[in-house]
Amino acid sequence: MNRARDAAAATAAYAALTIAFTWPLGAGLARDVPSDFGDPLLNAWILAWDATHLGRGWWNANIFHPHRFALAYSEHLLPQAIQIVPVYALTKNPILCYNLLFLSTFVLSGLGMFLLARELTGARAAAFVAGLAFAFAPYRIASLPHLQVLSSAWMPFALFGFRRYFETGRWRALAAGSAAWVAQNLSCGYYLLFFSPVILIYIGWELAIRRAEWRTLVQVAAALACVALATAPFALPYLQLRELGFGPRPIAEIERFSADVYAYFTADENLRLLGSVVRAWPKAEGSLFPGFTITVLALLGVGRAFQARLGPGPKRAARQVAVIVLACAIVLVPLLGIRLPIVKITSVSRAMLVATIIVVVVLAWSREPRRAVASWLQSPVGFFTFATLFAIAMSFGPVIHARGRMVAQPGIYAAFSDWVPGFDGIRVPARFAMIVTLCLSSTAAFAIRTSTGAAIAGTLILLESLAVPISVNANSTGYTQPHLAPLPDRVSIHDAEELYAYVSQLPDGAVLLELPLGEPAFDIRYMFYSTRHWKPLVNGYSGGMPEEYNTLNFSLQDALDRPDRAWQALLQSGATHVVVHEAFYEERRGRAIGDWLRSRGAQELASFGGDHVFQIRHSN
Repeated sequence: MNRARDAAAATAAYAALTIAFTWPLGAGLARDVPSDFGDPLLNAWILAWDATHLGRGWWNANIFHPHRFALAYSEHLLPQAIQIVPVYALTKNPILCYNLLFLSTFVLSGLGMFLLARELTGARAAAFVAGLAFAFAPYRIASLPHLQVLSSAWMPFALFGFRRYFETGRWRALAAGSAAWVAQNLSCGYYLLFFSPVILIYIGWELAIRRAEWRTLVQVAAALACVALATAPFALPYLQLRELGFGPRPIAEIERFSADVYAYFTADENLRLLGSVVRAWPKAEGSLFPGFTITVLALLGVGRAFQARLGPGPKRAARQVAVIVLACAIVLVPLLGIRLPIVKITSVSRAMLVATIIVVVVLAWSREPRRAVASWLQSPVGFFTFATLFAIAMSFGPVIHARGRMVAQPGIYAAFSDWVPGFDGIRVPARFAMIVTLCLSSTAAFAIRTSTGAAIAGTLILLESLAVPISVNANSTGYTQPHLAPLPDRVSIHDAEELYAYVSQLPDGAVLLELPLGEPAFDIRYMFYSTRHWKPLVNGYSGGMPEEYNTLNFSLQDALDRPDRAWQALLQSGATHVVVHEAFYEERRGRAIGDWLRSRGAQELASFGGDHVFQIRHSN
């Protein structure tokens, strides 16, 4: 019961801190959107689609008509949608549902890490600090617009379940860990690929250090098979997109969104304390600073684990272990692009070779450090240290850059991209930073020894991650297309209420196209408003799009200059009804677009202020 009370108390504390750290969102849960009107609105639409269309036809979402598997162009967010089904059924408010999920990612991340760290250390205070480190990590502030990236809470739950199984042998813990792993796989496609290698290595590590019996091996194999079988049906549609023309990501795009080495010395600019100070190399998806406090605690945890393995033996062994650590640190010289005054070390591969030779010689020379290292590798700190290094290396992508300059190729990520299905479709290797945060938080728990130390460390972690007030309803009007007017700086489920009530009454088989088309900020709003009618929509925005959509976009942009080509493109889109939002265009261009439709025989059915609904007649 004490364990349950501790978990409940920790959850309540994380919930209160979440409200405080995401203020002022808590004051406008039903109307405000955290961060901006980009991916949050896209994900709100996905959640609403999931909540109302589970079953046959679920993958064929209503955007990018008539293309199939439109839901698979981005994350499907099924586990998140299941969480909010009752709320959506009662309120029909996608913004409220999105915000509740957004807040829950912080609370659940804290709770999951609390349970894992308490299991590893047996200390409540250390576990609570580890939960703070994972729930309120600086990287989470950098990821505020991306619900799928924030949805990392099932990682520690999965590790906790498997750890409990190996400690107790209870099949319920194994089932719980497997279920959490499946939930994580389905919550974010990135973590399906990024976290799965880590947990597989963890399971293999546990089996090895415990010298598992056949009974354990069979049970674990059965659990892994169940995870694969539960995950596979949700991965198949993404593979089917390859047959529909969605090829691998261009290597230049993957490299653009890979982590620079100096990304780990770059904080998100919204952090109040460090955002303007820790800015070594700002770039897209490049604010991966883990925090000073959590890094120091993790290093202390590693040091104390080594010290415990060395014991009170001769100082010579400690010196030899120190040589091993310094040898490994040689790799940082070329990796960070550091130029030493006497010795020139510029090749990462050569530095790794030299470090490896030194480590092998030291371990072969003396038994004490060999025993200490072997013992350390069998500790949880040893596992999480190497998992951290693995995740950092993977976040660099196929080619490693330091301050934009290539310092090594290929990176370890290149092997995964070449040989593991799915990795070549991933756009942002830098999101391995969440795995780094997971491992650092776990390791840091071993450094906390007293309640006073926990209080100081927890306070520093929170201060480093403070971003209050967070941005809400950010409305970028830097459009790529010309002649577009700025969109309103608020979004509501009641916007254009009469218009979309009318659209909802259009006959079955109606296919809607809204103009202007092709500018993401506009298409995302049309998708969000489609939650009130769910008619097939030619417009769309997602993680990918059909090539035909770009062609349609360019043709309709030239509607007034090349009216014949634009009209043919409109007919080929399959749209039966067109909504022209005159107010979304500059000057009189919106009215001119309406006149163009009329000149082609489109029938105006209704108008609501500056919004006009046309019916397109297709000749047989």
